[in-house]
This record gives sequence, structure tokens and C-alpha cells, in this order.
Amino acid sequence: MDLQSILNKLFANAHAVGIEGVFQFVFGQGSAFWSEVGQSSRVGAGTHASPDVTIEVAERDFLGIMAGTANVEELFASARLKISGNMGLATLLPQIIDSARQGVAANKVAMNQRYPTPARFSERISAAQPVQHEVPRVRRAEMSVERFRRDYLPQGLPLVISDALQDWPLFTMGRMASLEHFAELQGITRHGDYVKKTFSTDRDFRSTSMAEFIASLERPLKPGETPPYMGNNIVPEKLLALIRFPDYFERSRFIAPRIWIGPKGTLTPLHRDDTDNLFAQVWGEKSFILAAPHHRPALGTWSTSPEGGLDGCDFNPNAPDYQQFPAAREVPLLRVVLQAGDLLFLPEGWFHQVESLSTSLSVNFWVNSARGW
Repeated sequence: MDLQSILNKLFANAHAVGIEGVFQFVFGQGSAFWSEVGQSSRVGAGTHASPDVTIEVAERDFLGIMAGTANVEELFASARLKISGNMGLATLLPQIIDSARQGVAANKVAMNQRYPTPARFSERISAAQPVQHEVPRVRRAEMSVERFRRDYLPQGLPLVISDALQDWPLFTMGRMASLEHFAELQGITRHGDYVKKTFSTDRDFRSTSMAEFIASLERPLKPGETPPYMGNNIVPEKLLALIRFPDYFERSRFIAPRIWIGPKGTLTPLHRDDTDNLFAQVWGEKSFILAAPHHRPALGTWSTSPEGGLDGCDFNPNAPDYQQFPAAREVPLLRVVLQAGDLLFLPEGWFHQVESLSTSLSVNFWVNSARGW
């Protein structure tokens, strides 16, 4: 199959998830194609006069992506795939690729639209538990796999496991040495008011080399300036040897781990994910504010798709508006500070707000625990 036919297949159903724009692919000198995505899609040869996103990638790597033998995020991190233009739109590329490879047309979703949040099974589970007012902290030596799977996993109870990263080379090598391992990579950073535009492709995303970003970490901020944040970037395969997958789940259930690097003050507003999460604090400190799943109706919750999955909240636990959200007065908010070496178990469905209390590096593992949630 030729490249133009592959691109036709790739973007055939992209409009079904509300994606609109012009994607241009440059495979080398003299080899370029573009695809206009709207109510219908069309593909042309050559360069486009005004592409929204330009992707430079070797033909062999692109064919590997479409065959499922190469990972688009991995290629991007290692600079074998370069992206310019609208980075918010570009962040949807993995979703487009997965949809095309699976041959499944998703239900139509408008980009950056808010939808009512459907209830989850995890809400029934948490409503049946005794009210929790704090997150327990247990040393790793005392938290066996058996104890975790018996006392925390089925009930969906959050937990901090301390001294959990002692066998991580990334943890034991120290801050400067660990940053040097990432310096040659590239990632996507968030800039501007990414808090008010949370989970929106309208946020100011930029493609940045890790070296440039790391050099900027200690730069003083201007009054009112939001610090840049390099969040949710894949841990490249060649750096997986620096971390250890926690033993509490089977390795096959883990999604590719992600890295989060940012200075003091970076914040992700209250939201919830659709999988379990093991969040490892490598160095620095982060503050978490948690709310149990069954408090969804009280928190002004909305979803990024009709089926739910990634759910945001309008309620701000740091500046609560009880006139607008009166039921939130009855919501127990659990506050916990992760220190270097801590591992937080954040069960699916738990709402969480995250703030960096100092310059920090974190690694998280989303897990498909298959609990039927």
C-alpha cells in the first residue's frame, strides 16, 4: 500500500472525534503528503500552503507506526519524529493512529466540548466504604503484594507507600545525574494559563528539548506568570532500565510509564482518570488533594467525551465556592504530600488535584487493573 493510501486510511474517521485541520507529513526530501480533516477528509501529494501540523518522520518509522511495531510517542521523545505547528492538535495524533489501526470509528465528539459525566462502578464501591479522612502511609517493607491486593486494591482505597524507590537507579543517582539522562530527549511542555484551559487542546503546548527545558527550571518567573510544565511525556524504552515497575500489578497490565518535570507552582486542577495510578515521586515534593469517587455530583464534574473517561471539575478545593457548589461542604478532602521516594496508589475514580511544592521529577504508571470498574 502506498503512503497516500495509508494516510487516507489514517484520517478517514478522524472527524468522528471532532478533529479538524490540516496534517502534513514530510518523509524526506521530495516526499510529502497532506491530509485535510473535516466533515470529510482528503489527501494530496506535495506540501500544503498552510498546514496546521507538520510531522517530519522517516518513511520506515511511519510504516512501523501504522504496523504497530513503532510507538509515535517513543519516536517523538528520541527526536526521530519532529512536530511543528499546532501542538494541541498534534497531541491527538496517537488517538487518531489507534482508531485507524483498530478500524473502529468512534462516536462523534466535539473538540474541547464538555459533556455530562456518567456514573462509574467505582462510585458504588467508594460509597460503601467507611468515610476516609486521611491517606494511610505504610513503609514498602510492610506492604506486601498480598496485603496490597487484599486490603487496598479491591476496596479502591488510596495509599502512600514510603521508601518505595530504593531500587530505582533514577532515584539513587540523584537529581543532576537523573536530569542528564533525559537531556537529549524532546517533550511537550505546557505554557500560559494551562490551568483554566485544563484538558483542552487550546492550551499553549510547545515541542521543547529536555535540555532547554531543564535549563529553564530555575528561571525566575515574572509576576502573574504560570510556570511551564513538562507533563505526561512517555518514558523512552532506553530509559526504562532506570525505573522499576511496582510489583503490585502484573507487568502486562501496565500502560507505558510517563514522566512529569516541573518547577514549584505547577498545578493540575481537580480531575479523575479512568485507570488505577501508581505515582512515584523521584525527587522534590508534590501535594495531592483527593476526593472519593462517589462525591462526583458535588464537585461540578464534566467529561471530555460522552462516555466519560477523563473527567474535570469546576470546584476548586483551594478556593471553594460553596454558593455555587453547596454540596461540596460535605465532601471530605484528603490532603497528602509526597516526598522523594514515595509511591502513591491512586485508585480509578478518585478525584485529585496535584501541585508541585518544589522543582520535582515524577514517574507514574497507569494500570488496567481489570476489576470491572
